[in-house]
Amino acid sequence: MLKEKQMTDIEKNLLAYIQKECLSKNSDSLPGLDDDLFDAGIVDSAGLISFLAFIEKEYHINIPDEDLLPENFKSISAITNYLSSRIYVR
Repeated sequence: MLKEKQMTDIEKNLLAYIQKECLSKNSDSLPGLDDDLFDAGIVDSAGLISFLAFIEKEYHINIPDEDLLPENFKSISAITNYLSSRIYVR
């Protein structure tokens, strides 16, 4: 369950994608912002490719190979931090 806090638009958008594309239709349980998406079985290697394609299209960026590090994409918080650095530092 998510802790009560003000979520950013990026976090809300990423969670909406995960809820729609990665969780079973019967699941109401969203991961926490710091939960490891891979360890929790929410995203696997095939799912990561689709997720990265969504991120690139949604935020109009190209993710270079050197940025494809586990620490950049392991959680909603990590992805949000990565995107914030890419979106606002152009």
